[in-house]
Amino acid sequence: MKTIKQVLKKMHCVQVLQKIINHPKSVDFNSLSNEEKTKRLMDKYERLVGYRMDIRHPKTFTEKLQWYKLFYEGNGKLIELVDKYLFKQYIRERLGDGYTIPLYGMWTSIEDLKNDWDSLPEEFVLKSNLQSDGKFIKFIHKKSEVDFNSLEEEFQKWLNPKFLLVNGFCKAYHDGVPRIIAEQYLENVKDQLFDYKLFCFDGKPYCMYVATEHFMEDNYPITFYDIDWKKLDVQYGSHQNSDIPKPKHYDEMKKISEVLSRDLPFVRVDFFDTDDHLYVAELTLYPGGGYTPYKPESFNEKLGEMFKLPIDS
Repeated sequence: MKTIKQVLKKMHCVQVLQKIINHPKSVDFNSLSNEEKTKRLMDKYERLVGYRMDIRHPKTFTEKLQWYKLFYEGNGKLIELVDKYLFKQYIRERLGDGYTIPLYGMWTSIEDLKNDWDSLPEEFVLKSNLQSDGKFIKFIHKKSEVDFNSLEEEFQKWLNPKFLLVNGFCKAYHDGVPRIIAEQYLENVKDQLFDYKLFCFDGKPYCMYVATEHFMEDNYPITFYDIDWKKLDVQYGSHQNSDIPKPKHYDEMKKISEVLSRDLPFVRVDFFDTDDHLYVAELTLYPGGGYTPYKPESFNEKLGEMFKLPIDS
């Protein structure tokens, strides 16, 4: 006969197991029907944003991003835009060489990365190819002082589909192959690398924001500007505004954004601008997942007007 303590212990184990089963990261989203994906996404939007949207008639920018995530297929090869490894070839084909951050290597297994570790430079950046918002990225400043074995467990998550955007609502990522990439570490002479992000609709850059100290603190400053570099009275989430000088290669940014955003209802083209070179950092289809509020709400509505979906009449 089991004691009360044994029964309680078993109940606790069942509860823990149930939490694991019910955790969103444990769900294979690719196995769900479109109806179930839609319901789960609308539930999440309501929970995070505060109201239930109409997925059939989205109006604002953040609402339209939900439809975009679930249904937009484009040319059927959106993975080439959002995969941080594949997108380098995509940029090369459209702009030529030298527009993406130099690549040191790519790996699909921890063992292969470990075997190549000694051949990497003393300073570089490691990234997951299928994550966003600064997740799964590590800056290596002194490789000689890093114990690779202590990082293996962390890197293993980077290659596990259940922790990546390949297992989620964002359709563009569903065919992605998990990889770890190593890139050159960039910094400008002031040791402050700004992150410039241009919002583009059907080949036309409309506005942009600049992220400051993006990887140095959680609530880093984000400042919006119109396409003529006039500061906008817009707040993104809880991020505060700052005053940012116009980048050296701003005119080139706008021209490149026009090229890269053609034939796409929306894409955010992200840049790093150093004193001597302009890099396309990545292409973003679903900024903030469409959950982060814009203040005033009229700005969210204006972006929604610019964002023409295939279902818009």
